[in-house]
Amino acid sequence: LGSASRQLRPRLSRGVSQALAEPMSRNQAPVMVTTLSNGVRVASKQSFSEASTVGIYLDAGVRNETRETAGATYLMEQLSLTGTAKRPMEKLESEIESMGGCLDVSYGREHSSFTMNVFNKDLAQGFDILTDMVTAPGFANLDRQKSAILRKLQESEHDTRQVIDDRLHTCAFRDYSL
Repeated sequence: LGSASRQLRPRLSRGVSQALAEPMSRNQAPVMVTTLSNGVRVASKQSFSEASTVGIYLDAGVRNETRETAGATYLMEQLSLTGTAKRPMEKLESEIESMGGCLDVSYGREHSSFTMNVFNKDLAQGFDILTDMVTAPGFANLDRQKSAILRKLQESEHDTRQVIDDRLHTCAFRDYSL
């Protein structure tokens, strides 16, 4: 009985995992990845709905910082929603709200991402906003936002868990910004 059980167990577990995984993959449209002539990769997937999600993902984050540029990712994260060269913060907010969009900006250790959920009819405008945020960030807003950024940095020093994580990473990655 023991040897029969050992022989059946791999087959049963393989069958169960395939049965659980396959229905999800059969009901999904395939993702098409296209590489443009300038090297930019575009991933697209048909969703059959009234809304679309468009995003720009950059392979840049805290791990790419040097000693001279330490903190640049945090600074870009704080400045990203303060407007762009073409769109001040108020115009950016009203433009996104008027089309019923939802914007998400995320900077991490390895990647930076800008995503927006919009209705299909507003897809071009949503993409224009995202490209504007990536190519012309609000550096002009630095003087106005400087005190708020410094205040947020001081407040983050009060969270014990976050301070411990920061100190651990400082010890573990001495010569790197991680």
